[in-house]
Amino acid sequence: MSEQVTVFDKRIDEDPVFDDKHHSMYCAIGFFNAFNETWPVYRLELADFNVYYTLEAHRVNILGTLNHYTKEEIDRVCAWMFAQYKGKYVNWGGFYEPYDSPVYHVHKTGIVSDIIMDLPDSEQGYLAMLNKTTRKHVQYYKRRFLRDYPEAEFKVYRGREITKELISTLVHYNHLRMEAKNTHSDLDEKEEQGTYELCQSYGVVHTVENHGEILGGTINPHINRHSHLAIISHHPDYDKYNVGQIALYETIVDSIRDGDEQFHFLWEIVDYKKRFGGHLVELYYYHIYPKQSLSCIADNVKCKVTCSLMYFQKRSETGRKVIDQVKKVIGKK
Repeated sequence: MSEQVTVFDKRIDEDPVFDDKHHSMYCAIGFFNAFNETWPVYRLELADFNVYYTLEAHRVNILGTLNHYTKEEIDRVCAWMFAQYKGKYVNWGGFYEPYDSPVYHVHKTGIVSDIIMDLPDSEQGYLAMLNKTTRKHVQYYKRRFLRDYPEAEFKVYRGREITKELISTLVHYNHLRMEAKNTHSDLDEKEEQGTYELCQSYGVVHTVENHGEILGGTINPHINRHSHLAIISHHPDYDKYNVGQIALYETIVDSIRDGDEQFHFLWEIVDYKKRFGGHLVELYYYHIYPKQSLSCIADNVKCKVTCSLMYFQKRSETGRKVIDQVKKVIGKK
């Protein structure tokens, strides 16, 4: 078997074969181009699949998450990396199944929770999945909103139809909502620009509008019949109608109509995600070493500390700051 490496300095060429192997917005060429900050990016071309990675002084970073690589495929990639880059370890993660290897030393660096829902084949099937209270509230808020705003519309924008202004509006509403809760939004200008670029290739945006004014909506990249809730927001003036969750319901129903298999609420465990049908799925992140060494032993201690912190991490901003500071002290951030 012959391997080939291609180098990209600023932007990666389209790779339909790679995108077809994955179903995640975080493991798609468009995402790498929109959000990756480390260049060059290398593409390792194997006989039956490709892998993208970047290099640091002591490690190889495999790009992408939410992966379904087999253990045999992971071992093949690591074998090539260790032969090619002496003295470096492999940083790789987002696996749905725990990874271990009789060949390499594997240190778990963290566990992150994706919130996923298997989609039924109809809106009626989806409503039947919800508990009685959620089902009642979804229908109540929608009826109430349309009663007060009878000319309101639920619109869908896809790919090139999605404008920068549309993304900026929904990000701005997210900021307003976070300010109203006395917390801070993680969506900065870089995140906003990256989301816009990603949406040009994979984006689906659902909005609730009245006379052309956007009141709220969701941003949902679609990859291989998997929908991802990247952003949900609405203007605080419409809190009493739960406009954001009206948009979320319309988004999920549209994903069902599109024939999507799964809906990813992503990362943080929030009550509304569970109420709308999401279930916690753990993702595993690893440092992989070719053999035992002093650096391997030290890294193992750091990884264990990091995993312990992640189990007890709080969702509050203060909790995140404390844990981020501890990670910096132990060299994991």
